[in-house]
Amino acid sequence: MAATPRAPQRAAALPPTRLSPPSRIDTTEACTARDLCVVLHDVAPARWDGCRRVLDELQHGARLAGVRLPLTLLVVPRLHGDDRLPAPYLRWLHAMRASGHELALHGLTHRDEGPPPRGLRERLLRQHYTAREGEFAALSHAEAGQRVREGRAWARQVGLPMDGFVAPAWLMNAPSLQAVQEAGFTHTCTLTQVISLPDRHALAAPALVFSTRSGWRRHLSLLWNERLARRASQARLLRLELHPADADHPAILRCWTRLLLQALQQRVPVRLAEAARLASRF
Repeated sequence: MAATPRAPQRAAALPPTRLSPPSRIDTTEACTARDLCVVLHDVAPARWDGCRRVLDELQHGARLAGVRLPLTLLVVPRLHGDDRLPAPYLRWLHAMRASGHELALHGLTHRDEGPPPRGLRERLLRQHYTAREGEFAALSHAEAGQRVREGRAWARQVGLPMDGFVAPAWLMNAPSLQAVQEAGFTHTCTLTQVISLPDRHALAAPALVFSTRSGWRRHLSLLWNERLARRASQARLLRLELHPADADHPAILRCWTRLLLQALQQRVPVRLAEAARLASRF
C-alpha cells in the first residue's frame, strides 16, 4: 500500500514524535535484520518550517506502518553565518532529543569557504553537485579542527551533546576526517558508507537523496531513486536522507513517502549511531 502524501503544512506548533528516551530504545532489535536509517539534514532556524513539514510526513508514514521511527537530525549551528538561536527552536531541539531522536553535528556554517577548486572533478563536486556548501571538502587539518571544535562547543553550550558528525553534502577530505576523529566523534558517514570512529570501520549504506534545486534535478532524482531503491532492496542498511525542501514538491514527496512505507514494512528503523555500531562489527 502506498503512502498518501498530504498537503504540506506550516505546523507552527508541531509536537515532536513521541518515542522512548534513548536509553530505553530496544537496540537488541535494531541491527539484527535489514535496517533503515532516516536522516534529516540542514536543521537550523532558517530551515525550521521545512524541517517540520518533513517531520510531519515522516510521522504520518510511521503511523501508517504502525512502527516507531527514530530519526537522526543533522544540526547546523550557524547556517550560512546565521547565528540566531530562537528560544522556541532550541526548546524543540531539546524535545526531539528527549523523544529519542539522535542529534548530530552537520558542520558549522554549511558553506564552502575553502581554497578554489583544483581541477574539473573538484569544481564539479564543489560548485555543481552541491551549491558551494561542501564546507569540509577542501579545508586544512587546522581549519577543519577549528570548525569542529567550535561546533562541539556550541552543542555543549546549548546542552545538546552530539556524538556524530556528518559533513555537509558528505564532502570531507582526509585532513577533515582526521580532525573529526581527533575531536572525539564516534561516527560519521559518506554518501555510500556509515563509518564508526575511531576504528574507521565502514559499512556500505546506499542513500536515497533528492535534489530539488531545479526541475531537471527533481526529474532525475525521481528516476535515480526509484532505480536505486530496487537495486538496494537487499542491502544490509538503507538510508533515506531528507532535506527541508523535500516536502514542498508533490512528486518528490509522493516518491519518498512511498519508498519510506515500503522500507518500513521490510526493515528495522535505527538511528545513525546504531548503524555505526553495526559498522564496527565488520
